[in-house]
Amino acid sequence: MIKELSINEYESWDNLVANSPQGTIFHKSYWLMASGMKFKIYGYFRGDELFAGIPITYNISKLGIRKLYHPLLTPYLGIIFKNTNAKYVTKISDEKGIISEFARKIKDDFDSIAISFSPYFIDLQPFIWEGFSTDVRYTYILNLDDLNDVWVNMDSKRRNDIIKAEKDGIYVEINDNFQQIFTLVEKTFVRQGKIAIFRDQAFKYNEVLNRKGQCKSFLTKNKVGKLIAVVYIIWDEKRSYYLLGGYDSKDSHHGASALAMWEAIKYTKNELGLNQFDFEGSTIRNIEIHFRKFGGTLTPYYSAYWMKPYIKMVSYAKKLLKLD
Repeated sequence: MIKELSINEYESWDNLVANSPQGTIFHKSYWLMASGMKFKIYGYFRGDELFAGIPITYNISKLGIRKLYHPLLTPYLGIIFKNTNAKYVTKISDEKGIISEFARKIKDDFDSIAISFSPYFIDLQPFIWEGFSTDVRYTYILNLDDLNDVWVNMDSKRRNDIIKAEKDGIYVEINDNFQQIFTLVEKTFVRQGKIAIFRDQAFKYNEVLNRKGQCKSFLTKNKVGKLIAVVYIIWDEKRSYYLLGGYDSKDSHHGASALAMWEAIKYTKNELGLNQFDFEGSTIRNIEIHFRKFGGTLTPYYSAYWMKPYIKMVSYAKKLLKLD
């Protein structure tokens, strides 16, 4: 049975997220609340047991169109399941039925849907059967069982960049000064002719996560203490995630960003005791190359899209008008 969770059930939801193979920090109730978007959490119950669920963030337009989509800075949402020891054929058969129920539920409740799943959710067949279109994106995930192996498997040029940065007196300072971090993030966007439209959300997320002790900033500085690069990570019970980064092109050093990222990776293993680091991927080629050279495993994650027929017609008409 599917039902919308009450706020009194959010603790149970967060416990499910923590123990679910598909659960991420982005599924947590406090992340959803900090997003600033309207949201619901649909739970699938077996008796009184919360067995699966899907968080929904959405907006309702002035015309009453109900749009389901992700908040900014939120790469993964989608369905999660309780971890069980059921044999594989039983498990996937069971999950397909639940996925189908969720797919039909969100089709009933929304007019336009765009949702991306955790890399650990791979079964989109029920969504396809329900008329959704699908897409694939990629991230890189580092296994941190042995940091020596991570260092050896890193691209040799990336290692040399880090070593040279240290030889040149570049060092990393770990702190919680988010304003300082975001100033450099914004400069990076401006340099690319873009605007960091997620400023308000970023500060809200940081406020919540800093209070919970689930975020940290890595600031690379030169010999005279000038800030030249930043890396900002967040984490949950399973892994850390690279969320934000930037660098100062005027005082840059080729290895500054790489050194900050390496310190964040080591912090994830040595201080947090976590064995995974998720770069969150990018479709921008030069950013993808930067992530790739750290030696993580290329990992797909999937998206599903659906619109009611009249919404498709309106969208198509708008495109035609723009062409005119």
